[in-house]
Amino acid sequence: MNTIAKIIAMEWDQFQRVQGQNGRASCQENPKGFVVNRLAQFLTWDEKTLEEYCRDLENAEATGRNLMTEKYARMMRDTSPQDYGKICEFLPDIESVRVMLVEKIISIQTIWQREFMEKYPLVANGSRPLSSSKNDPDNTGFKTYLRSELYTMSEKTLRNYLSHIEDLQAQGRNMTIENLEYVAKLYGFKSLQEMENISAGH
Repeated sequence: MNTIAKIIAMEWDQFQRVQGQNGRASCQENPKGFVVNRLAQFLTWDEKTLEEYCRDLENAEATGRNLMTEKYARMMRDTSPQDYGKICEFLPDIESVRVMLVEKIISIQTIWQREFMEKYPLVANGSRPLSSSKNDPDNTGFKTYLRSELYTMSEKTLRNYLSHIEDLQAQGRNMTIENLEYVAKLYGFKSLQEMENISAGH
């Protein structure tokens, strides 16, 4: 089993054990959607980052942590602050160095997300709102979701990830658009542009 397949299998297993405030979410009953979105994301990562994140998941399993549960719990800081106050003490601390790495990553990916939204507005219409100020329990903002996911990663994984996206940025590439190109193709479109055109009724 290659690294991406191992990651997705471990994530799906952990995701199945997430217990939301209102029971299981509909996305937990949609393995195809989960696999497509996670596969498309991981296809844009370099091997070093994939290996480190795979190690994070393995270490979490070995110590009884569920990174998917932690990710969704951290989102509640913005989407449901009162409920978050009841559970935050049970979440692992985030060291200042990891906070710094996460914010650097978010600043780059926010630029990419804006470019995607401008270039493919119809496809982007169904994506998460960019601003965390627009959060609500049923529609988590882009930055909140990304930050919560990144907080589950180790410092080593974050350093590798930041180095990777800085390399992509230096090459003039946009990882968000590359990610969604994979999503479009995995759902049977020829390209993200075709997906946009069909959304426009062309």
